[in-house]
Amino acid sequence: MPTRRLLARASLAAVSFVVRPAAAQRDPRAASIAAFWRGFRAAVRAGDMAAVTRMSRLPLESRGELDDEPMRRLTAATLPAAFRRLLRTVEDVRNNRTVLDVIRDTPEPVLDPRNVAPGQARIGSLEFARGQEGWRLVTIYRGPEE
Repeated sequence: MPTRRLLARASLAAVSFVVRPAAAQRDPRAASIAAFWRGFRAAVRAGDMAAVTRMSRLPLESRGELDDEPMRRLTAATLPAAFRRLLRTVEDVRNNRTVLDVIRDTPEPVLDPRNVAPGQARIGSLEFARGQEGWRLVTIYRGPEE
């Protein structure tokens, strides 16, 4: 894996989860994304790709680590396989933790108010947006092997 990809993944893992508790409590997204996250996390941990698909806004964007990598659109038919591959991707290079490990070890999402727009939340390689139907997974950031 090229060095800049390793650094980008390590930086992403660090930035996505760092926030001062007081700032997180003031973030109006925190309570609503927490309720969604509990259900989403339970579906992922159970391997329920049908539930993950229902909790996604389709077509879902699949983006590479670098801006110049092509964006793919995933449908209900293609999302489950792509998401399973993503779960095996190492997200935290420093600690050799996969996306699944990060989801499993994150019972409550921690939002960084410096890096997220209102109505959006990023948790590791997953980006969520709040719309009329509530929170939905809208983008995944796939690993270098795809």
